[in-house]
Amino acid sequence: MKKTNRIDELRKIKQLSYRDIAEKTGFSATYIYLLAKCKRQNPSFTAMQKIATALGKKVEDVFIFNE
Repeated sequence: MKKTNRIDELRKIKQLSYRDIAEKTGFSATYIYLLAKCKRQNPSFTAMQKIATALGKKVEDVFIFNE
């Protein structure tokens, strides 16, 4: 499966758990995990913004578009 985001890479750099990101975004840790592992796709733009903010990045730095 094609990689569509850098959640895991950035999460590890920032030393954050899925639960940490979940708490900052209001989403479940399971949802963050599934997105990070590309087992869940097509998050809303609002979801992408919240996750990117939790990681201290811009949406385009976290999510891969049109490759």
